[in-house]
Amino acid sequence: MLAEKYFPVESSRYKRFVGLFQKLDSFFALSPDRWFSIWTVVLAGANTAAHLENRWVYWDWSTFSYLFIPILVFSIWLDRYFNKLQFFSKNIDSLQSALSVVFRGIVFFILGMLPIGFNSLTIIYGIPYIIFSLVGYMVWSIQIDLKEKNPPLKATILPFLIIITLLTILSSIIGYINDDPIISTIGAVYAPFPLVALIFPSAIRHIQRCRMHVIFVPAMFLSVRFPWFLIMVTLLFWLLRYYNYFRFGEVKPSFKVDLPIIKDS
Repeated sequence: MLAEKYFPVESSRYKRFVGLFQKLDSFFALSPDRWFSIWTVVLAGANTAAHLENRWVYWDWSTFSYLFIPILVFSIWLDRYFNKLQFFSKNIDSLQSALSVVFRGIVFFILGMLPIGFNSLTIIYGIPYIIFSLVGYMVWSIQIDLKEKNPPLKATILPFLIIITLLTILSSIIGYINDDPIISTIGAVYAPFPLVALIFPSAIRHIQRCRMHVIFVPAMFLSVRFPWFLIMVTLLFWLLRYYNYFRFGEVKPSFKVDLPIIKDS
């Protein structure tokens, strides 16, 4: 990050920007870091509807509709509303919490279909996307302690990793059967990350990579059909990075991983 080089945390240049970014606190109180995952599920619905109309549509700027703007804004509000309801759990720790995640994913998925159109096959073709959204929620439900640098106990996370790996492979297989190159590729590209965490000794960096790429991979492949979405996620990514750096001195979000000081076990 160039800001680290030209605006060191202890420098006067850095301190001049602190006040500017402090004014954005109210905006970042909306948790814009969650928008990546929300918008990705919404675009998954749009992608499925577009796929059923034309299997060979790629890098098509005409896929943008002004209807997407209110839908994406509404999805932000809806996510905050869901978070206030007791029915929706922050972590997957039971069948009920898993079902609540599936329900939430279906709602956002259907929102994405609205600008393009609903087809009776859309729900069937959307199953692997809903499965993958469940994978993402499960990955982020695995708790890691970056401050203490203690890797999670393998016995504790093993059932999660097995389910995550199997569901990822399942989403890819269903996508392949449906002749959907987007979700089948997403599942195939992402599968090695939970597989590494499953096979190798427990380490914080394995879970961090699972977390980062469960959002990055689908966002990038959906952008193949919706290139305007790439602009949105890139702008949000850099806005978050500069805010966190000039506000808290952290380079976040990042594709780097924090290696634990202690030996992994």
